[in-house]
Amino acid sequence: MATFGNIESLNKSFYYSKEVAKWFAKKEYLLPEEQSFLRDFGGEIVGKSFLDIGIGAGRTIRHLQPLSGSYIGVDFSPDMVQEACVRFPDVQLEVRDATDLSAYGDGQFELVIFSFNGIDSLSHEGRLRALREIYRVLKPGGLYAFSSHNRDRPRVSPYALENLSLTKHPVRMLKNLLHYWQCIRDWKRSLHCAVDEEEYALRHDSGNFFKVPIYYISKRNQVRQLERVGFRVETIYEGKGLQTKASDTDPVSSWIFYVCRKTA
Repeated sequence: MATFGNIESLNKSFYYSKEVAKWFAKKEYLLPEEQSFLRDFGGEIVGKSFLDIGIGAGRTIRHLQPLSGSYIGVDFSPDMVQEACVRFPDVQLEVRDATDLSAYGDGQFELVIFSFNGIDSLSHEGRLRALREIYRVLKPGGLYAFSSHNRDRPRVSPYALENLSLTKHPVRMLKNLLHYWQCIRDWKRSLHCAVDEEEYALRHDSGNFFKVPIYYISKRNQVRQLERVGFRVETIYEGKGLQTKASDTDPVSSWIFYVCRKTA
């Protein structure tokens, strides 16, 4: 079985990179499910205390920080935080690991958001640790919103030709072919970390170029996992931002967005 150390070291080798941080800095949009969350819960969260986990290079800052009464953005990658600080110099941004939020007090925040499947970069043990920490720093009745990869979706193969960008430019095509084979090489190197358990799976994904397996979970199991920690699921959104139910099978959405509340 994959260990916390293996997943941690592989993820750090990918995300601790100025090049990757520059790539993330190009992402400034809100996803459909995030737009739906702000539409449906915006009235409740305006003026509240926010903890934005997994900010990357700052994609969510421009959208969330103006809505908050107080805002802290964190990421475990120093390169990501440095890039975000350049773009948002007046915002409180810190290097923090979601599995250790001891810098923050019990019940300090009214909203914690962990977007773009950031929690899926953790091992199962690390994920449960992060959920307990997030629950602790939330005020009773506070909201936790996050997205996670959808286990009902078919597996993605590193050999799929859709991973190869075609172009008539010979130099670019050569680079694309090299990237394609590097993805296959990295997939083979980290195959030992991939697992299929009853509750979850660690699967490779094109989102990080097959370098490290990512956490996948079904809607039913994600709801059960949250309830064990003490959360009550309020709303679930599928990939197009439409509300869905845990009982609905979804083989299309790459990930699912959950909104849950800390029970009093």
